[in-house]
Amino acid sequence: MFDDSGYHNRVIKNARKLLGYFTYGTGAYRTNFGSWRHPNKNGSTDCSGFVWIVMKRAGYRVGNAPFFTLPMERDAKSTHGYLKKISAKNIRPGDIVIVNTGNGVGQNGHAAIVDGKYDGWDTQIIEEGGNLGVDDVHRSSLGSSLSDKLAKGRITYARPVK
Repeated sequence: MFDDSGYHNRVIKNARKLLGYFTYGTGAYRTNFGSWRHPNKNGSTDCSGFVWIVMKRAGYRVGNAPFFTLPMERDAKSTHGYLKKISAKNIRPGDIVIVNTGNGVGQNGHAAIVDGKYDGWDTQIIEEGGNLGVDDVHRSSLGSSLSDKLAKGRITYARPVK
């Protein structure tokens, strides 16, 4: 069950506005969403592209091109241009979860937006793609969406940087 009470930050508001948008797309299709200001509901992007669109719409500095998960992880852990690594105990709605195995490309990585208090595998998220086979932006839980990647991947929790 998703608890909407009390979470009103800009990242969450923008992520929720995009529920039901897009189909999952990689390669050239990951940027087929129209403009970030007025995304095409029937366009396509991938998980990290969705996070980029949301952060851009929320007013965060994100650069000119949609993210990839491995550079997201590296940025959160070192340069902090867009994201800053945080511990699981400090997660709050609007933070980002990044999981990578190897190079983080395609099925080797995933990114989502935290949509509730940290609750282990039951932490609520908003994502594009994921493990559920759902093709649009949707709500899920960390465990049901990322369990196969978490078992063998590096998980990074990050907070958007202004």
